[in-house]
Amino acid sequence: MTTRFNLAPQPPLPVPAANAYAEAALAASSGPWEAVEEHRDLSFGPQDWQSFDLFTPTNGTGSDMLIFVHGGGWTNGYKEWCGFMAPALAARGCALAAVSYRLAPGIRYPVMLEDVLDGVSAVIRHLPDVGCASDRVFLSGHSAGGHLAALAALRPDLWAAHGIPEGAIRACAPISGILDLHHPAPPPGSLEAMVYEKVLARPEDDGVASPLSWLADNDLPLFLSWGSADSDRVQRANRAARMVLEGAPTTARFLEMDQDHFGTHLALRDAQHPWYDIFDDMRRLTK
Repeated sequence: MTTRFNLAPQPPLPVPAANAYAEAALAASSGPWEAVEEHRDLSFGPQDWQSFDLFTPTNGTGSDMLIFVHGGGWTNGYKEWCGFMAPALAARGCALAAVSYRLAPGIRYPVMLEDVLDGVSAVIRHLPDVGCASDRVFLSGHSAGGHLAALAALRPDLWAAHGIPEGAIRACAPISGILDLHHPAPPPGSLEAMVYEKVLARPEDDGVASPLSWLADNDLPLFLSWGSADSDRVQRANRAARMVLEGAPTTARFLEMDQDHFGTHLALRDAQHPWYDIFDDMRRLTK
């Protein structure tokens, strides 16, 4: 497969479905697209993977910004998996940024969260230069990226230290986000065990690193989406989050797609997908 990208090598993806997703996402994200201006490989730090891509509507002065965090189980993934959402968002008056971050096991949590927070801060600083509003920022991501986006949104106590202005982030919309990292007895060789073996610096961080732990006092609007054929842990955690949010005053929206874990993101290649309509609704509610 030929794309416009020259990607740094990563370890092999663990399952064939992940490889198929990566190929499809890269192919769909190559661009260029009409009415979308591309600004790729902008750096926010000196280390590998500390960079972001920016996609803005060619006539989108004052556009909202969706910052999207790629998935890959915290050990894999490229920001280049995310650009295919740019045309659909541009048609709706919204820009897109795809943020990268350093990967486990070379680093451990919370370093990848800190990278995402620094990436969000860098995107916000860049917005006036591309005609976007610096106080109209929305976070999203897929899978592990959904986890990091949700955690970044739900931890406003960390924003100031990373240069994120109060009130800049208006809502968060994780897709198949891994919202609960805790597992009392993860089976050997499982993805749940990998979290403890490769991602977390300490096993006891599984609670503080779980977005589900931060919902009780949250007042940020959230839009949770997942698949009816998603992984068990994603379905369980998102449904548990829904139970918390349906009883809270926080504005929340939910969408269960007829998709598997990878299909929930790839489905958004369709510019008319209902996910975009619900996202637009969240944007309107935060004005």
